[in-house]
Amino acid sequence: GPFGHLGLEVLVGGGDEAEVDGFHLAPADRLDGALLEDPEQLALQGHRQLADLVEEDGPAVRQFEAALPRLGRAFTCHPAFFMVAEHNRSITNFVGHPKSFYLDQFAEDDRFVLETCMYFPLTTAKNLSGFGAEHSAFMRAFPRLQMILVLACDDADTHNRVTINRQGKSVVHYRFHPAVVRGLIRGAIASAKIFFAAGAVRVHLPVTRTTIMDARDAGRLDQIEPEATFLPGKVPVSAAHLQGGCAMGGTPADSVTDSWGRVHGFPWLFVADSSLFPNCLEINPYLTIMALADRVAERIREDSRTLL
Repeated sequence: GPFGHLGLEVLVGGGDEAEVDGFHLAPADRLDGALLEDPEQLALQGHRQLADLVEEDGPAVRQFEAALPRLGRAFTCHPAFFMVAEHNRSITNFVGHPKSFYLDQFAEDDRFVLETCMYFPLTTAKNLSGFGAEHSAFMRAFPRLQMILVLACDDADTHNRVTINRQGKSVVHYRFHPAVVRGLIRGAIASAKIFFAAGAVRVHLPVTRTTIMDARDAGRLDQIEPEATFLPGKVPVSAAHLQGGCAMGGTPADSVTDSWGRVHGFPWLFVADSSLFPNCLEINPYLTIMALADRVAERIREDSRTLL
């Protein structure tokens, strides 16, 4: 069914290249790795520094792993649908800050958040399902496209983590939990309702077999969820909000750093980005990331004499 577990492992090199490592998936799940085969969708290059460290000094990294059992755990990434609708008039998505508004009323019950967004033609094209005439027609209507970003709130899962293999490569293990798939589907349907209420003539729906719904069929939206599809390699899922892996907490048993981003047992080592999150946020994380970075910087400045 559409809500079954979907497995994914991404092998990230010490350089800029990354690839889906389907050979380490369970046989039934190997095809699921195609869901996020583009490394740019996950922006995984940011995790390669640890892989470089393994290549240079493997024992030191193994020391971290032994001392910090939560290292790399609780990885989340806000799996996302990029929703698109066509209007009969020009849509000025590009005016002003593109993510000035968000809707979180569904975060608690349905585990998704909606954001206004605007993406360039290349990003729009690769996030539309299908090929040929229908795909081309949407792209030709680019000046009339309205866009919404659906962010699934993917709570920390014991399976989802970042590890280092023997070659010093970072490997992201990620499974689409049924609640995440459900959130994406419901977020897509909610977005379609907003589009049609705003006057859209047709909507791109990645969870339906035809992927296109005209305004005359808007009344069928509530019937979509039971029939929704989430097929590996067919659904254009993206993710740009990498979170977790070095969660804040009280002790090495339940976290990697203290509340100031200082790694337990390594007073000279700090973490100052979204890796600190113990769980995914129910909002775009960029302001929280900046706030945490500023907080960690304060502590480093206060302790600079002892650190140096």
